[in-house]
Amino acid sequence: MNRSLIVLAALAAAAGPGAADAQTIPAREPIHVALDISRFRGADDSTALIEIHYAINRDGVTLAQDSAGWDGAAQVTVTGRMHDTLAFGDRWLVPAHVGDTAGAVRGMNMVGVFQVQLHRGDYTLKMQCLDRFAPSRTDSTVIALPVVPPPADRVALSDIEFAASIRQGAKESPFYKNTLEVIPNVGGLYNETQVCFIYLEAYNLLQGTDRSDYTARTVVYDAVGKEIVTRDRDRKRVAESAVLVDQFPAAKLKSGTYSLVVSLEDTAKRVMARSSRKFFVFNRSLGVDSTLLSLGSSLPLAVYSTMEEPELDRDFRWARYELSEAEQGQYKQLTGLDVKRKFLSDLWRRRPPGAREVYMARVEHANESFGTLGREGYRSDRGRVYIVYGPPDDIERHPNESDTKPYEIWTYNNIQGGVEFDFVQRIQGSDYELVNSTHRNELHDSNWMQYAQQSN
Repeated sequence: MNRSLIVLAALAAAAGPGAADAQTIPAREPIHVALDISRFRGADDSTALIEIHYAINRDGVTLAQDSAGWDGAAQVTVTGRMHDTLAFGDRWLVPAHVGDTAGAVRGMNMVGVFQVQLHRGDYTLKMQCLDRFAPSRTDSTVIALPVVPPPADRVALSDIEFAASIRQGAKESPFYKNTLEVIPNVGGLYNETQVCFIYLEAYNLLQGTDRSDYTARTVVYDAVGKEIVTRDRDRKRVAESAVLVDQFPAAKLKSGTYSLVVSLEDTAKRVMARSSRKFFVFNRSLGVDSTLLSLGSSLPLAVYSTMEEPELDRDFRWARYELSEAEQGQYKQLTGLDVKRKFLSDLWRRRPPGAREVYMARVEHANESFGTLGREGYRSDRGRVYIVYGPPDDIERHPNESDTKPYEIWTYNNIQGGVEFDFVQRIQGSDYELVNSTHRNELHDSNWMQYAQQSN
Protein backbone atom coordinates (compact mmCIF):
# COMPACT_ATOMS: atom_id res chain seq x y z
CA MET A 1 0.00 0.00 0.00
CA ASN A 2 2.45 2.60 -1.19
CA ARG A 3 0.52 5.60 -2.45
CA SER A 4 1.28 9.29 -2.89
CA LEU A 5 -2.34 10.35 -2.56
CA ILE A 6 -5.49 8.33 -2.09
CA VAL A 7 -8.78 10.20 -2.15
CA LEU A 8 -11.12 8.71 0.43
CA ALA A 9 -14.47 9.18 -1.27
CA ALA A 10 -17.63 7.10 -1.09
CA LEU A 11 -15.90 3.83 -0.27
CA ALA A 12 -18.14 0.78 -0.25
CA ALA A 13 -18.38 -1.02 3.04
CA ALA A 14 -15.50 -3.46 3.21
CA ALA A 15 -16.94 -5.64 5.93
CA GLY A 16 -18.53 -8.06 3.48
CA PRO A 17 -21.43 -10.38 4.26
CA GLY A 18 -22.45 -10.88 7.84
CA ALA A 19 -22.13 -14.01 9.91
CA ALA A 20 -25.74 -14.32 10.99
CA ASP A 21 -26.07 -17.83 9.60
CA ALA A 22 -22.68 -19.08 10.83
CA GLN A 23 -21.58 -20.19 14.27
CA THR A 24 -19.52 -17.44 15.87
CA ILE A 25 -17.18 -17.05 18.83
CA PRO A 26 -17.49 -13.61 20.45
CA ALA A 27 -14.31 -11.60 20.90
CA ARG A 28 -12.53 -12.29 24.19
CA GLU A 29 -11.58 -8.65 24.83
CA PRO A 30 -12.21 -5.13 23.45
CA ILE A 31 -10.71 -4.52 20.03
CA HIS A 32 -7.66 -2.27 20.15
CA VAL A 33 -5.41 -0.69 17.53
CA ALA A 34 -1.91 0.63 18.28
CA LEU A 35 0.35 2.38 15.80
CA ASP A 36 3.87 3.69 15.34
CA ILE A 37 5.33 6.06 12.78
CA SER A 38 8.72 5.85 11.05
CA ARG A 39 9.85 8.54 8.60
CA PHE A 40 12.29 7.80 5.78
CA ARG A 41 13.53 9.68 2.74
CA GLY A 42 10.91 10.03 0.05
CA ALA A 43 10.98 9.85 -3.73
CA ASP A 44 12.63 13.29 -3.90
CA ASP A 45 14.07 15.93 -1.57
CA SER A 46 10.66 17.51 -0.98
CA THR A 47 8.92 14.41 0.37
CA ALA A 48 9.23 11.84 3.14
CA LEU A 49 8.14 8.22 3.05
CA ILE A 50 5.89 7.64 6.05
CA GLU A 51 5.50 4.10 7.32
CA ILE A 52 2.52 3.59 9.63
CA HIS A 53 2.98 0.36 11.55
CA TYR A 54 -0.14 -0.97 13.27
CA ALA A 55 -1.06 -3.85 15.57
CA ILE A 56 -4.57 -5.14 16.28
CA ASN A 57 -5.24 -7.70 19.00
CA ARG A 58 -6.58 -10.92 17.50
CA ASP A 59 -8.54 -11.65 20.68
CA GLY A 60 -10.54 -8.48 19.98
CA VAL A 61 -12.02 -9.95 16.78
CA THR A 62 -15.22 -12.03 16.50
CA LEU A 63 -14.63 -15.38 14.75
CA ALA A 64 -17.03 -17.18 12.40
CA GLN A 65 -16.74 -20.86 11.52
CA ASP A 66 -16.03 -22.00 7.99
CA SER A 67 -14.82 -25.22 6.36
CA ALA A 68 -11.14 -24.48 7.19
CA GLY A 69 -11.59 -23.39 10.79
CA TRP A 70 -12.47 -20.01 12.24
CA ASP A 71 -12.11 -16.68 10.45
CA GLY A 72 -12.58 -13.06 11.43
CA ALA A 73 -11.26 -9.71 10.34
CA ALA A 74 -10.72 -6.15 11.44
CA GLN A 75 -11.69 -3.37 9.06
CA VAL A 76 -9.08 -0.61 9.18
CA THR A 77 -9.59 2.97 7.99
CA VAL A 78 -6.71 5.44 7.90
CA THR A 79 -6.92 9.15 7.11
CA GLY A 80 -4.43 11.98 7.17
CA ARG A 81 -5.43 15.63 7.20
CA MET A 82 -3.58 18.92 6.97
CA HIS A 83 -5.81 21.49 8.64
CA ASP A 84 -9.26 20.57 7.28
CA THR A 85 -8.01 19.13 3.99
CA LEU A 86 -7.86 15.39 3.43
CA ALA A 87 -4.30 14.47 2.33
CA PHE A 88 -4.66 10.69 2.12
CA GLY A 89 -6.94 7.86 3.12
CA ASP A 90 -7.59 4.17 2.63
CA ARG A 91 -9.60 1.25 3.99
CA TRP A 92 -8.85 -2.48 4.04
CA LEU A 93 -9.47 -5.75 5.90
CA VAL A 94 -6.94 -7.40 8.19
CA PRO A 95 -7.84 -11.12 8.28
CA ALA A 96 -7.65 -13.32 11.37
CA HIS A 97 -7.66 -17.10 11.00
CA VAL A 98 -7.64 -19.75 13.73
CA GLY A 99 -7.54 -23.39 12.75
CA ASP A 100 -8.39 -24.74 16.18
CA THR A 101 -9.71 -22.44 18.91
CA ALA A 102 -8.59 -24.84 21.63
CA GLY A 103 -4.96 -24.46 20.58
CA ALA A 104 -5.06 -20.80 19.68
CA VAL A 105 -2.41 -18.66 21.35
CA ARG A 106 -3.80 -15.82 23.44
CA GLY A 107 -2.34 -12.34 23.15
CA MET A 108 -1.34 -12.55 19.47
CA ASN A 109 -1.37 -9.35 17.42
CA MET A 110 -2.17 -8.83 13.74
CA VAL A 111 0.61 -6.54 12.49
CA GLY A 112 0.72 -4.56 9.27
CA VAL A 113 2.21 -1.52 7.55
CA PHE A 114 0.77 1.31 5.46
CA GLN A 115 3.04 3.59 3.41
CA VAL A 116 2.42 7.06 2.02
CA GLN A 117 4.60 9.79 0.50
CA LEU A 118 3.98 13.20 2.06
CA HIS A 119 5.29 16.71 1.57
CA ARG A 120 6.51 18.83 4.48
CA GLY A 121 3.79 19.91 6.88
CA ASP A 122 1.84 19.22 10.04
CA TYR A 123 -0.69 16.44 9.56
CA THR A 124 -3.21 14.76 11.84
CA LEU A 125 -3.32 10.98 11.47
CA LYS A 126 -6.35 8.91 12.46
CA MET A 127 -6.57 5.12 12.34
CA GLN A 128 -9.84 3.35 13.18
CA CYS A 129 -10.60 -0.35 13.30
CA LEU A 130 -13.86 -2.24 13.74
CA ASP A 131 -14.77 -5.90 14.22
CA ARG A 132 -16.03 -7.26 10.88
CA PHE A 133 -18.69 -9.50 12.43
CA ALA A 134 -19.61 -7.05 15.21
CA PRO A 135 -19.27 -3.58 13.60
CA SER A 136 -20.36 -1.73 16.73
CA ARG A 137 -17.09 -2.79 18.39
CA THR A 138 -14.52 -0.17 17.36
CA ASP A 139 -11.34 1.56 18.47
CA SER A 140 -9.41 4.50 17.05
CA THR A 141 -6.16 6.40 17.57
CA VAL A 142 -5.43 10.01 16.59
CA ILE A 143 -1.90 11.43 16.65
CA ALA A 144 -0.02 14.47 15.36
CA LEU A 145 2.17 13.67 12.36
CA PRO A 146 4.82 16.32 11.66
CA VAL A 147 6.59 15.65 8.36
CA VAL A 148 10.04 17.08 7.70
CA PRO A 149 11.93 15.49 4.77
CA PRO A 150 15.56 14.62 5.59
CA PRO A 151 17.99 17.40 4.61
CA ALA A 152 19.74 16.92 1.27
CA ASP A 153 22.91 18.89 2.03
CA ARG A 154 24.37 16.91 4.94
CA VAL A 155 24.53 13.44 6.44
CA ALA A 156 21.16 12.48 7.88
CA LEU A 157 19.40 9.57 9.59
CA SER A 158 15.85 8.30 9.32
CA ASP A 159 13.70 7.52 12.31
CA ILE A 160 14.56 4.36 14.24
CA GLU A 161 12.16 1.49 13.62
CA PHE A 162 11.92 -1.10 16.39
CA ALA A 163 11.36 -4.60 15.05
CA ALA A 164 10.38 -8.03 16.35
CA SER A 165 12.65 -9.64 13.75
CA ILE A 166 14.88 -8.68 10.82
CA ARG A 167 16.01 -11.23 8.26
CA GLN A 168 16.60 -11.63 4.54
CA GLY A 169 13.27 -11.18 2.86
CA ALA A 170 11.27 -11.79 -0.28
CA LYS A 171 9.77 -8.95 -2.29
CA GLU A 172 6.30 -10.45 -1.85
CA SER A 173 6.35 -9.67 1.87
CA PRO A 174 4.53 -6.47 2.91
CA PHE A 175 7.45 -5.83 5.27
CA TYR A 176 10.15 -6.05 2.59
CA LYS A 177 12.65 -3.20 2.13
CA ASN A 178 16.28 -3.08 1.05
CA THR A 179 16.50 -6.91 0.72
CA LEU A 180 15.25 -7.35 4.31
CA GLU A 181 11.99 -8.39 5.92
CA VAL A 182 11.49 -6.05 8.89
CA ILE A 183 8.59 -7.14 11.12
CA PRO A 184 7.70 -4.09 13.26
CA ASN A 185 7.39 -4.19 17.02
CA VAL A 186 4.53 -1.73 17.37
CA GLY A 187 4.88 0.17 20.62
CA GLY A 188 8.50 -0.87 21.20
CA LEU A 189 7.70 -3.22 24.12
CA TYR A 190 9.96 -6.23 24.68
CA ASN A 191 9.98 -9.01 27.28
CA GLU A 192 12.96 -10.94 28.61
CA THR A 193 12.65 -13.65 25.94
CA GLN A 194 12.85 -11.26 23.00
CA VAL A 195 15.65 -9.65 21.03
CA CYS A 196 15.39 -5.92 20.35
CA PHE A 197 16.00 -5.35 16.63
CA ILE A 198 16.43 -1.88 15.15
CA TYR A 199 16.37 -0.65 11.57
CA LEU A 200 17.21 2.80 10.19
CA GLU A 201 18.71 4.41 7.11
CA ALA A 202 21.60 6.83 6.59
CA TYR A 203 21.58 9.36 3.76
CA ASN A 204 24.03 11.69 1.97
CA LEU A 205 27.12 9.77 3.07
CA LEU A 206 29.04 10.95 -0.01
CA GLN A 207 28.11 14.60 0.50
CA GLY A 208 31.23 16.78 0.28
CA THR A 209 34.75 15.44 -0.18
CA ASP A 210 35.15 13.30 2.96
CA ARG A 211 35.34 9.60 2.07
CA SER A 212 36.92 8.37 5.30
CA ASP A 213 35.39 5.66 7.46
CA TYR A 214 32.70 6.58 9.96
CA THR A 215 31.39 4.99 13.15
CA ALA A 216 27.79 4.00 13.82
CA ARG A 217 27.32 4.23 17.60
CA THR A 218 24.33 2.62 19.33
CA VAL A 219 23.70 3.62 22.96
CA VAL A 220 20.92 2.58 25.34
CA TYR A 221 20.16 4.91 28.27
CA ASP A 222 18.00 4.18 31.27
CA ALA A 223 15.31 6.51 32.63
CA VAL A 224 17.80 8.93 34.22
CA GLY A 225 20.21 8.99 31.30
CA LYS A 226 22.69 6.40 32.55
CA GLU A 227 24.50 4.58 29.73
CA ILE A 228 23.52 0.89 29.82
CA VAL A 229 24.58 -0.50 26.43
CA THR A 230 27.15 0.94 24.04
CA ARG A 231 28.20 -0.51 20.70
CA ASP A 232 30.46 1.04 18.04
CA ARG A 233 30.69 -0.29 14.52
CA ASP A 234 33.11 1.10 11.95
CA ARG A 235 31.70 1.46 8.46
CA LYS A 236 33.00 2.54 5.06
CA ARG A 237 31.44 5.12 2.76
CA VAL A 238 30.78 2.85 -0.17
CA ALA A 239 27.46 4.36 -1.28
CA GLU A 240 25.38 7.50 -0.92
CA SER A 241 23.02 5.76 1.51
CA ALA A 242 23.24 2.79 3.87
CA VAL A 243 21.00 0.54 5.92
CA LEU A 244 21.86 0.28 9.62
CA VAL A 245 20.67 -2.81 11.50
CA ASP A 246 21.48 -3.78 15.08
CA GLN A 247 20.16 -6.03 17.84
CA PHE A 248 20.60 -6.77 21.53
CA PRO A 249 18.78 -9.10 23.96
CA ALA A 250 16.17 -7.58 26.26
CA ALA A 251 16.97 -10.25 28.89
CA LYS A 252 19.79 -8.09 30.32
CA LEU A 253 17.55 -5.07 30.93
CA LYS A 254 15.30 -4.57 33.94
CA SER A 255 11.67 -3.56 33.51
CA GLY A 256 11.53 0.11 32.65
CA THR A 257 11.70 2.85 30.03
CA TYR A 258 14.82 3.21 27.92
CA SER A 259 16.10 5.55 25.24
CA LEU A 260 18.04 4.27 22.25
CA VAL A 261 20.30 6.73 20.42
CA VAL A 262 22.05 5.98 17.13
CA SER A 263 24.66 8.49 15.98
CA LEU A 264 27.11 8.66 13.09
CA GLU A 265 30.57 9.98 13.96
CA ASP A 266 33.43 10.93 11.66
CA THR A 267 37.08 10.04 12.31
CA ALA A 268 37.41 13.08 14.60
CA LYS A 269 34.49 11.80 16.74
CA ARG A 270 32.25 14.63 15.58
CA VAL A 271 28.56 13.69 15.42
CA MET A 272 27.32 13.99 11.84
CA ALA A 273 23.74 12.81 12.49
CA ARG A 274 21.68 11.42 15.33
CA SER A 275 18.35 9.66 15.76
CA SER A 276 16.70 8.60 19.01
CA ARG A 277 13.62 6.79 20.25
CA LYS A 278 12.34 5.32 23.50
CA PHE A 279 11.36 1.70 24.10
CA PHE A 280 10.10 -0.39 27.00
CA VAL A 281 11.11 -3.64 28.68
CA PHE A 282 8.99 -5.91 30.87
CA ASN A 283 11.38 -8.37 32.49
CA ARG A 284 9.87 -10.77 35.06
CA SER A 285 13.29 -12.21 35.91
CA LEU A 286 15.17 -9.01 36.80
CA GLY A 287 12.28 -6.95 38.13
CA VAL A 288 11.79 -3.17 37.93
CA ASP A 289 14.57 -0.65 37.34
CA SER A 290 15.04 1.08 40.72
CA THR A 291 15.31 4.49 39.04
CA LEU A 292 11.64 4.21 38.08
CA LEU A 293 10.65 3.65 41.70
CA SER A 294 12.58 6.67 42.94
CA LEU A 295 11.58 9.13 40.23
CA GLY A 296 7.87 8.40 39.91
CA SER A 297 6.02 11.12 38.02
CA SER A 298 9.15 13.27 37.78
CA LEU A 299 10.65 10.90 35.19
CA PRO A 300 11.98 13.04 32.33
CA LEU A 301 10.72 12.60 28.82
CA ALA A 302 12.87 10.16 26.86
CA VAL A 303 14.05 12.85 24.48
CA TYR A 304 15.51 14.85 27.40
CA SER A 305 17.06 11.92 29.24
CA THR A 306 19.85 11.80 26.63
CA MET A 307 20.48 15.55 26.35
CA GLU A 308 23.35 17.42 27.96
CA GLU A 309 22.97 20.93 29.37
CA PRO A 310 23.86 22.85 26.17
CA GLU A 311 21.19 20.88 24.27
CA LEU A 312 18.63 21.55 27.00
CA ASP A 313 19.40 25.27 26.90
CA ARG A 314 19.03 25.18 23.11
CA ASP A 315 15.62 23.48 23.43
CA PHE A 316 14.60 26.17 25.91
CA ARG A 317 15.60 28.93 23.48
CA TRP A 318 13.70 27.23 20.67
CA ALA A 319 10.57 26.97 22.85
CA ARG A 320 10.40 30.76 23.36
CA TYR A 321 7.10 31.14 21.47
CA GLU A 322 5.45 28.42 23.55
CA LEU A 323 6.58 29.63 26.99
CA SER A 324 4.86 32.08 29.28
CA GLU A 325 6.91 34.86 30.86
CA ALA A 326 6.77 33.00 34.17
CA GLU A 327 8.12 29.80 32.60
CA GLN A 328 10.94 31.68 30.90
CA GLY A 329 11.90 33.34 34.18
CA GLN A 330 11.80 30.05 36.09
CA TYR A 331 14.08 28.23 33.68
CA LYS A 332 16.67 31.02 33.70
CA GLN A 333 17.07 30.56 37.46
CA LEU A 334 17.72 26.80 37.20
CA THR A 335 21.12 25.19 37.57
CA GLY A 336 21.95 21.52 37.13
CA LEU A 337 21.30 18.91 34.48
CA ASP A 338 18.58 16.85 36.21
CA VAL A 339 16.62 19.95 37.26
CA LYS A 340 16.54 21.30 33.72
CA ARG A 341 15.55 17.91 32.31
CA LYS A 342 12.65 17.73 34.74
CA PHE A 343 11.53 21.33 34.06
CA LEU A 344 11.36 20.86 30.28
CA SER A 345 9.69 17.47 30.65
CA ASP A 346 7.02 18.88 32.95
CA LEU A 347 6.55 21.86 30.63
CA TRP A 348 5.62 19.69 27.65
CA ARG A 349 3.56 17.27 29.77
CA ARG A 350 1.28 20.23 30.50
CA ARG A 351 0.66 20.57 26.76
CA PRO A 352 -1.49 18.24 24.61
CA PRO A 353 0.09 14.93 23.52
CA GLY A 354 2.33 15.40 20.51
CA ALA A 355 2.66 19.16 21.02
CA ARG A 356 6.44 19.08 21.42
CA GLU A 357 6.94 16.98 18.28
CA VAL A 358 4.83 19.36 16.19
CA TYR A 359 6.48 22.45 17.64
CA MET A 360 10.06 21.20 17.21
CA ALA A 361 9.36 20.04 13.64
CA ARG A 362 8.31 23.61 12.87
CA VAL A 363 11.47 24.95 14.52
CA GLU A 364 13.58 22.62 12.39
CA HIS A 365 11.86 23.85 9.24
CA ALA A 366 12.30 27.49 10.29
CA ASN A 367 16.01 27.01 10.97
CA GLU A 368 16.52 25.27 7.62
CA SER A 369 14.47 27.71 5.54
CA PHE A 370 14.75 31.17 7.13
CA GLY A 371 18.19 31.33 8.70
CA THR A 372 20.58 34.12 7.74
CA LEU A 373 24.25 34.63 8.46
CA GLY A 374 24.68 34.73 12.22
CA ARG A 375 21.02 34.16 13.11
CA GLU A 376 18.98 30.97 13.33
CA GLY A 377 15.77 30.88 11.35
CA TYR A 378 13.50 30.48 14.39
CA ARG A 379 14.43 34.03 15.46
CA SER A 380 13.34 35.58 12.15
CA ASP A 381 9.89 37.03 11.54
CA ARG A 382 8.99 34.34 9.02
CA GLY A 383 10.35 31.69 11.37
CA ARG A 384 8.23 32.96 14.26
CA VAL A 385 5.06 33.06 12.19
CA TYR A 386 5.70 29.55 10.83
CA ILE A 387 6.32 28.15 14.33
CA VAL A 388 3.33 29.84 15.94
CA TYR A 389 0.75 29.38 13.18
CA GLY A 390 2.14 26.45 11.17
CA PRO A 391 2.63 26.13 7.40
CA PRO A 392 0.65 28.75 5.44
CA ASP A 393 -2.02 27.61 3.01
CA ASP A 394 -0.52 29.81 0.29
CA ILE A 395 2.67 31.82 -0.22
CA GLU A 396 2.75 34.57 -2.86
CA ARG A 397 6.41 35.30 -3.61
CA HIS A 398 7.80 38.40 -5.36
CA PRO A 399 11.58 37.91 -5.22
CA ASN A 400 12.91 40.09 -8.04
CA GLU A 401 10.40 42.50 -9.55
CA SER A 402 11.85 45.67 -11.06
CA ASP A 403 9.73 48.18 -9.17
CA THR A 404 9.59 46.61 -5.70
CA LYS A 405 11.85 45.11 -3.12
CA PRO A 406 11.45 41.35 -2.54
CA TYR A 407 8.31 40.57 -0.56
CA GLU A 408 6.07 37.65 0.36
CA ILE A 409 2.40 37.33 1.29
CA TRP A 410 1.46 34.34 3.46
CA THR A 411 -2.20 33.35 3.67
CA TYR A 412 -3.89 31.22 6.34
CA ASN A 413 -7.45 30.29 5.42
CA ASN A 414 -8.49 28.68 8.72
CA ILE A 415 -7.38 31.34 11.23
CA GLN A 416 -9.92 34.03 12.22
CA GLY A 417 -11.81 33.46 8.97
CA GLY A 418 -8.68 34.02 6.89
CA VAL A 419 -5.60 36.13 7.63
CA GLU A 420 -2.45 37.20 5.80
CA PHE A 421 1.09 38.09 6.83
CA ASP A 422 3.17 40.46 4.66
CA PHE A 423 6.97 40.31 4.73
CA VAL A 424 9.40 42.67 2.99
CA GLN A 425 13.16 42.44 2.51
CA ARG A 426 13.77 46.10 3.25
CA ILE A 427 17.59 45.84 3.10
CA GLN A 428 19.22 43.83 0.34
CA GLY A 429 20.65 40.55 1.61
CA SER A 430 18.88 40.78 4.97
CA ASP A 431 15.94 38.77 6.26
CA TYR A 432 12.32 39.47 5.40
CA GLU A 433 10.57 41.64 8.01
CA LEU A 434 6.93 41.37 9.01
CA VAL A 435 5.39 44.75 8.09
CA ASN A 436 1.68 43.94 8.22
CA SER A 437 -0.83 41.29 9.18
CA THR A 438 -4.61 41.08 9.28
CA HIS A 439 -4.37 38.82 12.36
CA ARG A 440 -5.92 40.72 15.26
CA ASN A 441 -2.93 40.11 17.55
CA GLU A 442 -0.20 41.02 15.06
CA LEU A 443 1.31 44.19 13.61
CA HIS A 444 -1.14 46.02 11.34
CA ASP A 445 -0.27 48.64 8.71
CA SER A 446 -2.65 49.02 5.77
CA ASN A 447 -0.01 51.05 3.92
CA TRP A 448 2.59 48.30 4.17
CA MET A 449 3.37 48.33 0.44
CA GLN A 450 5.26 51.58 0.95
CA TYR A 451 8.04 49.48 2.53
CA ALA A 452 8.27 47.40 -0.63
CA GLN A 453 8.57 50.36 -2.99
CA GLN A 454 12.01 50.88 -4.51
CA SER A 455 13.48 54.25 -3.53
CA ASN A 456 14.67 56.49 -6.35
